[in-house]
Amino acid sequence: MDDYYSIKRSMFLSTPTSEGSVIFLGDSLTDWLSLSELLPGVRVLNRGIAGDTTTGVLQRLDEVIRHKPAKLFLLIGTNDIALGTSERKITGNIREIITRIQEGSPETVIYLQTLIPVNSRYMGCRHNMKIEAVNEGLRGIAEEKGCVLVDLHGLFEENGELPMSCSFDGLHLNGEGAVKWIEFVAPMVMPRSQKQD
Repeated sequence: MDDYYSIKRSMFLSTPTSEGSVIFLGDSLTDWLSLSELLPGVRVLNRGIAGDTTTGVLQRLDEVIRHKPAKLFLLIGTNDIALGTSERKITGNIREIITRIQEGSPETVIYLQTLIPVNSRYMGCRHNMKIEAVNEGLRGIAEEKGCVLVDLHGLFEENGELPMSCSFDGLHLNGEGAVKWIEFVAPMVMPRSQKQD
């Protein structure tokens, strides 16, 4: 476990409980979002850690559950793909994450977000065919577990991949991509009284 990961976990554990908040949970894609600025007026907690995996989320899930969030937006799995983890293992871990949240905080509405595609310029260990295979599993999990499916893959996909207009390296989102993401989910995040007419 690297220093950054340990520091982030320590910070999360040291914060007061914030019941009824909205939590975004995931890896660097979530970690790097300026959620308080993109979602002003919302009690939102960012529980993203760069480099995290489905196994890592499972290991730190008690800290998330203690907040008894009103809503939780989950995006995790792309780093598992880079590490060569099987699709079955990835989706199995995500199913377990959701089960534990539902058991520990049954009032929480879980928004399961599909994995974002990568751009062909990105020379990493993630491939869009495997991303889509995992996403197919996530669609089934959302139906099985009664989660709200949030199709980020469909939001960002152009000609089978992530457009470079939304990314700075073909994997991570730039400012334009982050705004696109949050504008898409904002109607789901906001309490009914705060939604725009």
